Formats: sequence, structure tokens, C-alpha cells
Amino acid sequence: MATTLELTKHLLEKDDVNSLIHVGGHSGEEIDFYNSYNLDKVIYFEPVKSFSENISRKIKSKKLKNFEIYNVGLGSENTEEEIFIADGNSSGSTSLLEPRPSDITFSNKEVVKIRTYKSLGIKNIDLAIIDTQGYELEVLKGFEEEIANFKYLIVEFNVSEGYIGQVVFSDLDSYLINNSFTRIKTIRKINQDKYNDVNYGDAIYVNNTLVNKSKVSMYKVFNKFIDSILYKMFLIFLDFPFHKKQIKKIIK
Repeated sequence: MATTLELTKHLLEKDDVNSLIHVGGHSGEEIDFYNSYNLDKVIYFEPVKSFSENISRKIKSKKLKNFEIYNVGLGSENTEEEIFIADGNSSGSTSLLEPRPSDITFSNKEVVKIRTYKSLGIKNIDLAIIDTQGYELEVLKGFEEEIANFKYLIVEFNVSEGYIGQVVFSDLDSYLINNSFTRIKTIRKINQDKYNDVNYGDAIYVNNTLVNKSKVSMYKVFNKFIDSILYKMFLIFLDFPFHKKQIKKIIK
């Protein structure tokens, strides 16, 4: 979550971002943060009924007239699907994709509504934040030609499949490049208490209409470098705080 908020803050401080959608709302942890920027419109999408109701209560209790919540998931077609609900403090790992074995448990499922973004007829949104635990590409496909109307996208990524059928970062990146978006910032989740993993994180993409061709070419070369195995190994090697914590645990 911290990385997503860091990237969002970077964009909301620009003059050209006045509205956003947040796909994969969970419990609406960011409501106060978004509200502090006096945006014209904030729309949450959350398919799990209890999560959606929680967000709705927060919006109503704070009397936020510029906030909305849709109790649907976004995807590439209008349908209904089962969602895997993660237990306890790991509920943010809830996904429409079947999870692979891990220390996170998924005791419950729920049939939820899925809608394409285009079918909802929403207009004039500057920023889309997509945090859907591996379902990001399906969400983007449902934008169809409406994707061209967004100025920025913030998308969670993973280099490998944490869920069965999850889109990997290279495929997600290629899809957005082919739809005239350029990655301008990448934050990998390193130096955390429980893990040190450069293979997943969050990235900002900008609509190519907002940058000149020379910058697009520059970012393409830069991203190829920071996505390389050599660079990721370098990041891990330099992550001294994490290594120090691990050594202390071993000594104890």
C-alpha cells in the first residue's frame, strides 16, 4: 500500500489530475488521503459485498459528495465470477484468480458482478489506480478505447504468477506500450519487514499524448535497464537495512 500511495501522491500534486478511479478498493484505506487533495471525483470499485459496504459507510459518515462506490469488479467482459477472499489481516490479497499455495489462507468465496469500465459510461477521469491481485490486464482490456482518455495509470505488477493465470509484468508492460502509454516511474517492494522482493511493486504510466517522442524513447531504454536481472541483483545487494534485520534474527 505504501508504494501505491507514494506514486499517487506524486501524481496528485500535479495540476492536471482532478479525478481518479480506484479499482480494488478493499476497505478504502486511502479515503482520507484522497480527500485531502479536494478532487472533483473519486470512484471506488470493490466487488466483495462486505468490503464495498465498509467503503460506503466511510463515504457517508464523512459526507463526501465527490466520492462514489460501485459494488462491482472491473474486467474484460460483463459477467459473474467467484472471488477468493483472503482471511484476516491478509484480506487485501483477495483475488478473482485462484491463489497459488502460500502462507495466506482463503477460507471463503463469493460470487460477484464483473463489468467492463466502458459499459459503465463513466467519463472525464484523469487517473486510474489498479490494484487487483493479478487481474490488472483484464481490467485494462475492459477499458477498451476509453483507455486513451486517461492521463495516468498506476498499476500493481508482479514478475511471476502469485495467482493462477496472473498477468506477469512483461506482458502487462507490453500491453500498455501497445496502447500508447509509457512507464515513467517504477517502485519495487524492497526493504520490508517480512520480505525483500524486487519482483513486484507498482508503476506509473503516462499517456503518450502528454510526453514528447524523445522522452518516450528515453524511458524505453531506462526501463529496459531497471528491469534487467543485473540491476535487480544490485538493488538487493545494496539493501543493507533488510540484510541487517535478517542477520539479527539468525543470531537470536
